[in-house]
Amino acid sequence: MQQSVKRAETGGRRVVQVRLNPFLKRVRWDRLRALYRELRPFTKPVQREMLLALLCSVGTVITVVARPWPIKMIFDYALLPAGRVKWVFPFALLKGYGAMGMVTISCILLLAITLLWAFFIYWQRFLIAVAGQRVTFRIRRKMFAHLQRLSLSFHKKRQVGDLLLRATGDANMMRDMLVDTIVMISKEMLVLAVMVAIMAYMDWQLTMVSLAILPVLGLGMFRMSARLRSAVRKHRSKEGRMAMLIGSMLQGIAVIQVFGREEYEDERFGSYNRQDLRQGLRTVRLEANLERIAELVIAIGTAGVLWFGVKRVLAGILTPGDLIVFTHYLRGMYKPLRRISWVTVRLSKATVAAERVFAVLHADEKIKLRKDARPAPRFKGRVTFKHVTFSYRRGEPVLRDVSFTVLPGQTVAVVGANGAGKSTLCGLLPRLYDPDEGAVTIDGEKINRFTLESLREQIAVVLQQPLLFAGTIGENIAYGKPDATAEEIAEAARLAGVDELVARLPEGYDTIVGERGETLSGGERQKIAIARAMIKDPAILILDEPTAALDATSEAQINRTLDRVTKDKTTFRVGHRLAELERSDLILVVEGGRITQRGTHEQLVAQQGWYRTVYELQGGSVPPLPAGAGASVDEAEDVVVEQASGEAEGRS
Repeated sequence: MQQSVKRAETGGRRVVQVRLNPFLKRVRWDRLRALYRELRPFTKPVQREMLLALLCSVGTVITVVARPWPIKMIFDYALLPAGRVKWVFPFALLKGYGAMGMVTISCILLLAITLLWAFFIYWQRFLIAVAGQRVTFRIRRKMFAHLQRLSLSFHKKRQVGDLLLRATGDANMMRDMLVDTIVMISKEMLVLAVMVAIMAYMDWQLTMVSLAILPVLGLGMFRMSARLRSAVRKHRSKEGRMAMLIGSMLQGIAVIQVFGREEYEDERFGSYNRQDLRQGLRTVRLEANLERIAELVIAIGTAGVLWFGVKRVLAGILTPGDLIVFTHYLRGMYKPLRRISWVTVRLSKATVAAERVFAVLHADEKIKLRKDARPAPRFKGRVTFKHVTFSYRRGEPVLRDVSFTVLPGQTVAVVGANGAGKSTLCGLLPRLYDPDEGAVTIDGEKINRFTLESLREQIAVVLQQPLLFAGTIGENIAYGKPDATAEEIAEAARLAGVDELVARLPEGYDTIVGERGETLSGGERQKIAIARAMIKDPAILILDEPTAALDATSEAQINRTLDRVTKDKTTFRVGHRLAELERSDLILVVEGGRITQRGTHEQLVAQQGWYRTVYELQGGSVPPLPAGAGASVDEAEDVVVEQASGEAEGRS
């Protein structure tokens, strides 16, 4: 153990500070123990398989220990004269069979021992594989479920490729840590213990010579494994970056080809790939160094044992058969050490993989659920935002002190520049995010008092880019209600105008759409997305720029569909084309995370502000500004709410 000494003068006295060699600090045993505590729930269901594998390991150890003894019988009791060796049990029972009889019995024993070893090693490896596969299954299952329930703010800050690598490659590497290393280390430690005990019984002095290299070998393994763990962590990080780049390339392949950026992307990927190659070679070099050091130390120990062992045979202390058994055990004792060094490499990689997986599993960016949450009743649709503030990153609010009220059956348009916070505002309603301050209520109840499932069952969302899954049209419509009947699917399709599309297709609702619905036009995909939303019969509907990516004809068709499906539903519609939002009951103008204007279309074009300016830029005609056009935001809201209340009472 290397020490560093530091002297300092303190109050006239000399103080000596001793620090341990830094590489010992890099052996993070506390972290390793903590990881195994976290991994215990995954190994608990496979304890039976692991216990049986350990029992098979015991059988393997017995056969490995017994393997050299038939050879000793041949050398000591068949080849040497009878007076040269002492007869001990069980060989005393066999001396009457003669030299060739002893050879025959020894060969039969050797074959039987080998067959038993093959039996035990087969079941050991099979049981380890079964336990490992089941552990990997549980890790992936939990990680997949956890990723789905993390808030969108978490996913916006993460790279898809890196998360994919953690859920697949890292989960596989954790299997080594959970199952393989536990059984393997237990087996090899038992082999070491039994062999050392027998060797010490045969000749304790020669045993001490063979054990002299163990401290050197252990020190080298620990030191190299610390460096290897750091290299593996960097390597996995670079592999995650590469996976992210590949994922983004596959998602944007059309844009890459249209703009002719293949060479640029090749160069960018080549840069990432070279970094990964360099780090991978460094990792391989460290692995090779670890194996080289282990082999060199073991060779030195073997040479020393042979030299001293032959001297003791010539002196008559040991027989040739004893030396054969001793050297066989010596080789067998060092083999577990070599395997432990190999396991150390795998354990280093698996530790890094486990840290990466648990970094995701420990992410606490979920929507907080109350223990006393109850199922939501059927909503009437009155929505209120009370002084809501929200930020993705602390200190950088996206929404600031947002307050407004929407009455049942109203359509609310949310407009503003890109990045103003429109989609985020709507995302608070189904609790894709939770506000940092303030509250969102439906029918006077805070939405966090309802269970998440019952809340989202009554809120449907149609996005700007409708995502369809690989499957049939009927399956995509029923995605919003898995237990929907064929009649319900047909009714939702009729409301959204999908029935006309289905009537033209030979296979009807059983027509397969490609991945992401690429075999359909944009308007057709959007209609299916609307049908998927309407099959839930939601009380509240959120339309996030549903016509932004459509041509004029498809836009007109979708708008007619939306006019039909939004009747008697509280509807939030995010949009940039103000002309298609004119008939909204309430229009909210969001600028910099704040509501700067609100009112009906007529009220807003009669005011100086963002809405009037943008509406005029989009080709709309605006009246001259009347006197008093600068009415305050709160006054405008009061007017709209009073008007809407009167209309609602009139409809009642």
